[in-house]
Amino acid sequence: MPDTLVIQSHAPNPPAWLRACLGSVATWAATAGFAHRVDGDDFLARIPAELRARAHGRTQVVADLARLDWIAELLAAGWQRVIWLDADVIVFAPDRLTAALTLPDSGYLFGREVWIQPDARGHPRARRNLHNALLAFQPDNPVLDFYRHAARRVLARHDGPPVPQLIGPKLLTALDNMIQLDGTWAVGMASPLVVRDLAAGGGPALACLHAATPTPPAAMNLCASYAGHTADDVTLAPNVLEAAIAFLHRTGDHSVAK
Repeated sequence: MPDTLVIQSHAPNPPAWLRACLGSVATWAATAGFAHRVDGDDFLARIPAELRARAHGRTQVVADLARLDWIAELLAAGWQRVIWLDADVIVFAPDRLTAALTLPDSGYLFGREVWIQPDARGHPRARRNLHNALLAFQPDNPVLDFYRHAARRVLARHDGPPVPQLIGPKLLTALDNMIQLDGTWAVGMASPLVVRDLAAGGGPALACLHAATPTPPAAMNLCASYAGHTADDVTLAPNVLEAAIAFLHRTGDHSVAK
């Protein structure tokens, strides 16, 4: 009987590239001896309607909160470790990922990322953040309790236009800057510039990411929120995301850059 459960959620009818991401997580979990559970958008119902309304239609903000409640429920039900991975995470080095998710004495891990975007001159610029595309917790963890409380307070007090990542990377990075939370580089973040370079087999954004990342990741979040849209002059069409996935599977790394 596994003591670790990997959980994910996604909307109905995911595109082929997202199914590839989900499949990579399912295969990794099975190989590692972990249980794996995927839920639909109904997991958002854990959050009261009045609190959901504060997100002003930003489903991702509600999902950031709902995943914490889901993790707490599962830990209370007896699981010894619960790992959340966003649906748009592609696993390309499964053994490295398993090793990296051994929890420290603190009993939790968040994800660390290097986000690449253009500077004023159009050159790639690296910015380090803490993210919640990966969450891993053991039972009775005070950090999970505090994060759930703080996230609820932030959302309940927010009175203005919707803010992406309000209780995800923005809150976590602010806390990390003050108290240095435990995190791992195992699940990286591919910005639109990086996805473009992955699809092309290399480029300046990918080189910048590699230079700024202390430890090679074992998985990458492909930022589904940008899929089908244009950001930083990059249009993330399905074929671009599929090519990026193929590159990562082929190399097992993001370090091959021109």
